[in-house]
Amino acid sequence: MESPALPDDALAVADALRRGLERILGDAFASLFLYGAVAFPRPDHWHVDFDFHVLLNRTLTATEHEAIRELYDELAKMSELGADLDGYYVLLADAARSAPPTHQLDPAVRDDAWALHRAHVHAGRYFLVAGRDPIAIVPEPAWSELEAGLRAELRFVNEHPGATAFGILNGCRILCSFENHDVVLSKHHAAEWALVSLPDVWHDAIRAAMRFYAQTATDHDTRTLEREWPRFIGFVNEMLPVT
Repeated sequence: MESPALPDDALAVADALRRGLERILGDAFASLFLYGAVAFPRPDHWHVDFDFHVLLNRTLTATEHEAIRELYDELAKMSELGADLDGYYVLLADAARSAPPTHQLDPAVRDDAWALHRAHVHAGRYFLVAGRDPIAIVPEPAWSELEAGLRAELRFVNEHPGATAFGILNGCRILCSFENHDVVLSKHHAAEWALVSLPDVWHDAIRAAMRFYAQTATDHDTRTLEREWPRFIGFVNEMLPVT
């Protein structure tokens, strides 16, 4: 199994982030790896997120916190992707455990998708940018953990009705994951599965969401997403197995 090559803009952001973190963190820096859409085959021009984890040897100082914020400001000026960073900073000791780890940049936040992220690592769907390889650190998840992670993902979708395309494609991914007991898939793959496996009534919304991520959406697609999001996400909630 091979991951696709990183797009040039992701390579540039990854390199700038690595250099900045190594300079700021010194001995606290243990690892930087990417995952998510960049690690899966996808159509040309498909929107990708910059999803990453930084593993740390120790807690961060206040000075390091501030320097990372300044680094993010610099990366935001660098490119659109650099302005859309979605990363967790996790202590190595926490990364070796199954419990969702605390985000060291914001202790009020936990990585509730931790089991899903670990599954992607153990399936080889990640890019090690620098430092220690996470596959030797993070434990393989049990299905019960993955199910909890999927339900946390659905809660996030429910709480963000404005993110219509994201919610619809993530809803497809959640349903596909439960159906196949496999969480290692992309939004694009899940949408293709949904067009074959889900009732026709949802296909217009799914195709509109796919065009949004392919960056070819029209105003009609936007209206379709806004109209269909509540109904489709209600369907996803109803389809999940009862706990």
